[in-house]
Amino acid sequence: MAFKRKKPKFLRIGYTQYSKLGLRRKNKQKYRKGKGGENKMRLKMKGHLRNVSIGFRTDKKTRGLVKGLTSVMIYNIEDIKKLTKDEIGIVAKVGNKRKIEIAEYSIKNNIRLANLNSKKFIEKVEEERKKIKEEKMKKEEKKKVRDKKAKEAEKKKEEEEKKSKEEKNVDKNKETELEKAVKTTETNTKINVEDKK
Repeated sequence: MAFKRKKPKFLRIGYTQYSKLGLRRKNKQKYRKGKGGENKMRLKMKGHLRNVSIGFRTDKKTRGLVKGLTSVMIYNIEDIKKLTKDEIGIVAKVGNKRKIEIAEYSIKNNIRLANLNSKKFIEKVEEERKKIKEEKMKKEEKKKVRDKKAKEAEKKKEEEEKKSKEEKNVDKNKETELEKAVKTTETNTKINVEDKK
């Protein structure tokens, strides 16, 4: 069997010098063919980056396989049900609801997915749900405490108002009694003065 050379990472010249070409920015690291007159990559000089050429292509039997299996995109449960033994599922960009359904089905039927660890994903979702429930409970408890305090404050206000009304009534009663007493004394003095005459 012939020795298989390791496939190099194909990049453009200048990716180690300029940020716009990929310095500390992996998403900008792309391949572009060297086109300059004295471009070392185009001239295939030793120690420089490699040019893309047909000899680096992968074997036809293994080309496009994921872990030795043909890949199938999965959008819903119907797609995952159609999977055969020589196929591996790749979960498409779907919402959390469908992702949970796909993960649960894959665990039940022991189906491998290339880009989703079903058990870890479901555990993570359950933890998030627990956190949300706990936060809800805390909010409800705080609301109950707030309502209790508000009711107590209202009761206190009502009691204070009642007390102030009672005090006012007592004061009014005292004033009326004093007025009556003053009137009776005045009438008594008048009567006495008349009797003396």
